[in-house]
Amino acid sequence: MDLTKRGAAIALKRTGLSQREIGRRLEVPKSTIQQFFRVHRNSRLSNADLKDRRRSGRPRCTTRRQDRFIIRSITNDPSTDTSTVAAELPTQDGRPVSERTIRRRAAEAGLVHRVKRNAPLLTQAQRANRLRFAEAHINRTVDELKNVLFSDESSVECGENHGQHWTWRMKGEEWRGENRKQTIKFAGHVSFWCNMSAAGPGSMIEVDGTMTSARYLALVRRHVQQDGERLCGEHFTFQQDNHSAHNAEEVLDYIETQGKQLLNWPANSPDLSPIENMFACLKRNVAERNPRDIIQLREIAQEEWNSFSPEYTTALISSIPLRLQEVIQNRGGPTSY
Repeated sequence: MDLTKRGAAIALKRTGLSQREIGRRLEVPKSTIQQFFRVHRNSRLSNADLKDRRRSGRPRCTTRRQDRFIIRSITNDPSTDTSTVAAELPTQDGRPVSERTIRRRAAEAGLVHRVKRNAPLLTQAQRANRLRFAEAHINRTVDELKNVLFSDESSVECGENHGQHWTWRMKGEEWRGENRKQTIKFAGHVSFWCNMSAAGPGSMIEVDGTMTSARYLALVRRHVQQDGERLCGEHFTFQQDNHSAHNAEEVLDYIETQGKQLLNWPANSPDLSPIENMFACLKRNVAERNPRDIIQLREIAQEEWNSFSPEYTTALISSIPLRLQEVIQNRGGPTSY
């Protein structure tokens, strides 16, 4: 019973009513009224005294020593799993400790089990180059960064998101339509070269086959100047990563002859490029629409790429100073982006 009915039960009892009559008036079973008055024998109790008494609860099945062992095992080896900890845990009176209990003890200490985040594997030389790049550009304003045209390649695939899909169902209904994950055999994928700036997305060009220096030079000739002036203005800076085709001599010579400034991008630094965030969002959006063939995939990918708003791309560009700040704080290490 709630506190209101408990107080009413005591008031009715003071009038001399039977427990059966009290239960009828309050629409509560007689057994509940009987149990209530067995616990609260004094009918003069205040409302504060009518609250449920604190229960001791089930005794802990682990000792303090075992709790310390669990936390120490997890913190010493964050990659370990609960089954390994359970197998190595010293038992108390021969009673095994479940993996669920180990997860609860870890949660009590503020530890959660999550999938590892992807981060580039950096050499010492790459860390040093990233740090120099961050220190050289940390003072650039967002307005200056709006004049940079970012570019890169990526690919999208047919079908739904890869990995496990969860559903609530009854036993024996695993093959009902809504409980199945539809798969496509040999669905295929499409690769694209894209560019963007704070003003919005630029060109999205399909790349058929391996990106060679000749193919890349043709893309640069056809699209960089046009998209750069449209999105950034006449005096823009071009960004590309350190793919071998990008750094081919004929490509670098062409960019130099066009009088365009090339951003000296550090190797193995996708976490610094805002276009990588656009690619991640693009793949999620395409997967949600679940294209069934290559033709649909091309159409949907292009629609989703063009749908990115200037507000979204401006927010990505505005995050670059924060990314550079993290690089400096991490002495060239990976960022949270």
